[in-house]
Amino acid sequence: MKRNNFLLSVFLTAILFIPGCGYTTQSLLPENIRRVCVEPVKNSINLTGEITDKTPFRVYRPGIEVEITNAIINRYIFDGTLKVAPEEKADAVLEASLVDYRRDALRYSDGEEVQEYRLNVVIDATFKEKSTGKVLWTKRINGDSTFFLSGSRAISEDEAASRAVEDTARRVVESTIEYW
Repeated sequence: MKRNNFLLSVFLTAILFIPGCGYTTQSLLPENIRRVCVEPVKNSINLTGEITDKTPFRVYRPGIEVEITNAIINRYIFDGTLKVAPEEKADAVLEASLVDYRRDALRYSDGEEVQEYRLNVVIDATFKEKSTGKVLWTKRINGDSTFFLSGSRAISEDEAASRAVEDTARRVVESTIEYW
């Protein structure tokens, strides 16, 4: 009986001290990175390029690169892990360029009219340590949103674009903080 109690106590102690899956809510950023400079998002979309016969020109929302920049800054502020700072005071720099803005039909009515669209905001982003110039990550990030044209869940394309921009900003900050 004493042997069983001993084995049970060893087992319970092992369970308490052996880490589980290794999940943590702490940032994996280097200790020296506390402030980030968010460079203005550049527009790299070729608006004159032909896509297909059905859609001869790209859909574009003027000024969306400014909205993306502001949304990323606001998301960093909301998260609170990194402070947003001007470049001369920053420890890291985020550079991004808008590479695509798409509106794709998702659902059609019986009369072949579009009922639902998906908006995609696609950026190429790079997060660099300022002092060394070391690239910590580079990613293509796709924020999206869907919207209906009619019915109880209908919203405007402007609202859907704002949601896609917010989704893009969330993914940028998560890429920085969670550092997958």
